[in-house]
Amino acid sequence: MSRFDLSQPPFDNLSPAERDALEARADIVYYADDAQIIGPGQSIDALYMVIKGVVCELSDDEILSRYHLRDVFDARALVSARAASRFVAEEETLLLAMPRDAVLALTDSNPRFGAYFYAGVAEKMGMLAQRAGYRELQTLLAATIRDAGCRQPVFIDAADSIRDAADAMKARRSKSVLVRDGERLGIFTTTDFRDVILNGVAGTEPVGRHCGYQLLTIDIDDFLFNALLLMTQRNLRRLVVTENGQAVGILAQVDVLSYFSNHSHLIVQRLDRAETLDELADIAGQIDRLVRILSGHGVKPQQLGRLVQALNARLFARAWRMIASPRLAENSCLLAMGSEGRGEQILKTDQDNMLLLRDGEDLPEAAACCDAFSAALARFGYPPCPGGVMVSNPQWRLSRNAMRDRIYGWLTRPDGESMMRLAIFCDADPVCGDASLLADCRDYLQARLQDDAGFFSRFARAVDQFDTPLGPFSRLRTRVRDGRELLDLKKGGIFPLVHGLRALALALAGKLDARLADDIQEALGFLSQLRLERGLSRLDAGQPPDNLIEPESLSTLERDLLKDALAVVKRFKAQLRHHYRLGSF
Repeated sequence: MSRFDLSQPPFDNLSPAERDALEARADIVYYADDAQIIGPGQSIDALYMVIKGVVCELSDDEILSRYHLRDVFDARALVSARAASRFVAEEETLLLAMPRDAVLALTDSNPRFGAYFYAGVAEKMGMLAQRAGYRELQTLLAATIRDAGCRQPVFIDAADSIRDAADAMKARRSKSVLVRDGERLGIFTTTDFRDVILNGVAGTEPVGRHCGYQLLTIDIDDFLFNALLLMTQRNLRRLVVTENGQAVGILAQVDVLSYFSNHSHLIVQRLDRAETLDELADIAGQIDRLVRILSGHGVKPQQLGRLVQALNARLFARAWRMIASPRLAENSCLLAMGSEGRGEQILKTDQDNMLLLRDGEDLPEAAACCDAFSAALARFGYPPCPGGVMVSNPQWRLSRNAMRDRIYGWLTRPDGESMMRLAIFCDADPVCGDASLLADCRDYLQARLQDDAGFFSRFARAVDQFDTPLGPFSRLRTRVRDGRELLDLKKGGIFPLVHGLRALALALAGKLDARLADDIQEALGFLSQLRLERGLSRLDAGQPPDNLIEPESLSTLERDLLKDALAVVKRFKAQLRHHYRLGSF
């Protein structure tokens, strides 16, 4: 049996036999408080993992990093055979010393393990993203029926006719109805319809005479796997879901199977059937649960963001059509803006939307409908936008011509606020309504921007709005908040990457170097993954998501990749400064 925990990166890429062989070659070494473990320029003969205590990495007297339980150091020095920094025990410390020759032999024989030491930024981040897949089975087996959701039941009385049952099923797009007969509850399905037709039963017959009353039920908080097992054992296509003994839904076999393969289309089906804002509020919670499940399965933030964007668009469109008058919906275009428009808002951080109105239409109900829509989104869990980028704000509820005037103002008075509002608009994505209104405004913007190099430089300059929190010798720069060393992932990393790409796209500036483009994509994905995991943990603690992360809470691999990602941010910002000559402004 293994004496040490070698299940964390990069050792999780080793086979059990490889781990055992490495452990057999390893030694435990002790260092007293303040003892030097490695000196700068010293030859390296081992890779170390902290078993007990804390190790500090220094350059001169500046602290670069700290290593705690199960953290690994110094992988870079192991490859080069010499250390660039000094490592000191901050307290009495036990280390697992793994011989350099044994580790390097494994890097040759195991490419995934070797990627930790030799791969480029994009390859290493891709390797980390794949680690989450092993959690999939555990997540699925722990899912409950409440997690998956069930279909709203359709109730009729036993005295209603078979034709009434057909009408109810057609109106609610359901394949079954629940039949109330006093204290009894029955079910009438499309299969029962087949038998009724074959037996020549009249459509005026009471449905209660032809339904089944031997219902198989399952509690809403039971495991979804148990529902699948019961359906398989009894050869059933659906179960009645109960809560506190009362029927609250129908769980179809296709719903269960879809949950275990692709859960998103169930939400789409519920959205299409929803008739009230109450139902939409419940579906919004289903989207949150879907994010947790798919994130646990290892789905990358980029793919998850696009999926959530599509589901949110359907949710917003359904809510807007319930709230807006038919004439308002026909003569407008509802837009998702900012991170929602880009497909990056995986968790519900805030509302970012706008309404474009057709010119010359008298729509006095627009203000009240927009207020109701913003209130509905808040009820669904989307907090109001701190900057007021919402349809309830008249500044973001404009006719096409008024929007053109607004764009003209942004371009002719390009101060910091105008550039930020233009950036938000550049991310706009039509949710429902007349999409040609947005297309026309974009065409107007592009026509006004032709050959205006000075404007593009002013627009791109926002990449330098926040410092990159990476100092000399790859030291992470943090700020103390509530007694903890924290780093802002959005300001320091995500925003400059997103805005830099936005600036290049707006200027139609051509392609990036292929290697830098790959590194930007992986760096953005990695930073987004850290932010998502942080946001989910805060939600678990009953707190709103934020962009702050504590580097000391990360594993050695994650801290190294965070440094690599921020180094990519620095490279990209340097290229943008050169391309747009930002030093001249």
